[in-house]
Amino acid sequence: MERADADMPPFDMAARWIRVTEVKAPFVLFEFTLGDPDLMVEMVMPIAALFEFRDAQRAELEIADAAVGAFSALARQQ
Repeated sequence: MERADADMPPFDMAARWIRVTEVKAPFVLFEFTLGDPDLMVEMVMPIAALFEFRDAQRAELEIADAAVGAFSALARQQ
């Protein structure tokens, strides 16, 4: 079944999100979404690189409940 264009939300290239899913020190595992919440890639990088990536992409940062403690501890080490 095809979706009508009217049913689809507009694709906003400026909308960007990072959702941290897990921490395996010194690495942070996260999902990066661009424009459409259904369109995402999984990425891994050190926390300092993640912060640089977030700033460069002007992305909203969200941390999954299961990763909050480990992410906070890793961020304090920076």
